[in-house]
Amino acid sequence: MSKYHIVDADCHILEPPDIWDNWLASKYGDKAPKLVKDMAGGDAWLTAVGGDPDPIGLVSTPGMAWDNFRWYGVTYEEARTGCYNGAERLKDMDIDGVDAEILFPPQRTMSHFLGDDDDDFVLAGVEAYNNFLFEEFCAPDPTRLIGLAQIPSLGIDVAVDSLRKAKARGAKGVLISNWPSGESNLSRDDDPFWAAAVDEGLPVSIHINIISRKQRSGSRKAAAKSGNALYDMTSEQTRAKAIGGMSHVFSMAAGNITSMLFTGVFDRFPELQVAWIETGVGWLPHFIECLDDRYWRNRNWGDLPIKQPPSYYWYQNNAASFITDRSGVELRHRVGVENMMWSSDYPHHGNDWPYSRKSIEDTMGNIPAEEREKITGANAVRIWNLDQSE
Repeated sequence: MSKYHIVDADCHILEPPDIWDNWLASKYGDKAPKLVKDMAGGDAWLTAVGGDPDPIGLVSTPGMAWDNFRWYGVTYEEARTGCYNGAERLKDMDIDGVDAEILFPPQRTMSHFLGDDDDDFVLAGVEAYNNFLFEEFCAPDPTRLIGLAQIPSLGIDVAVDSLRKAKARGAKGVLISNWPSGESNLSRDDDPFWAAAVDEGLPVSIHINIISRKQRSGSRKAAAKSGNALYDMTSEQTRAKAIGGMSHVFSMAAGNITSMLFTGVFDRFPELQVAWIETGVGWLPHFIECLDDRYWRNRNWGDLPIKQPPSYYWYQNNAASFITDRSGVELRHRVGVENMMWSSDYPHHGNDWPYSRKSIEDTMGNIPAEEREKITGANAVRIWNLDQSE
């Protein structure tokens, strides 16, 4: 019997205030993210992404009432220590009834490093985060705090080398934020990375989107020129933040999933496992139906390089996580009961801590126990080989 019953498939770490002082080489201190104050006296990180500093308010919400959620004016003293400290996170997990968490990095931090033009700085920043993740945050109990190693944006050779190093240090999986070859689109140049992932037995996760290093660099330069409407509470950017950009999430994920399913990746690497994180699942049945329809109509004249309909590869090689998704639960057999994973998004403002068990009961209490157990834990245990001892 597995010791894991509830596994949170998508959690994050709020970078602690001293992370870059402790883990990034001192020679890069001038380029490191800077902890500053937002306009309301809260803590915020100033990065090279462009524009104003990014407040910690909406990524440090566990235990707050929804009506108290706010973007700015939140300090580290107000945030729960479990947001950025592994030992305290374990205590929060115990309160919440969660046996293990799959951990993803703060996105602004990764964008700061992944989009930089200096190869050495990119590698130093990503390695600093990975070292912090495994040697500090997850160290109190790496069987419950499951860190995924971030892969740098430095091309295929570095990506493959980083994956193999991640496996050697005990990582259960890796996260890519751009196509491994560094190109803007998926291509055969990425194949050595998929081959290495299969060889090392590591699933590959994609958190919402794939953005190339060149795209990140271009976006930050444009933001630096035009400024940033972050603190204009009537701006379109603020409204987009408030609604969570869900249509944005679906469109990004759909394009990348389509690329993976239609380009023959899973024919060439039938053992490859890909996890699509924070995409939701309720939209997937219609999406998969549309992909199969396009395949059947166009498979001959379009010279499509796949042997099976796209749905075959979805069910065999892919999975996705959701937070609150009643439609997905109702349509679970079309999503694939073994292809969906519950998550809380702790400590971001989509989380229901400390009521995750109640949230699970409210949304999945009426489905068969065997199916619920797969969605809330067993699928994650299988995908990330959590029961496999090193």
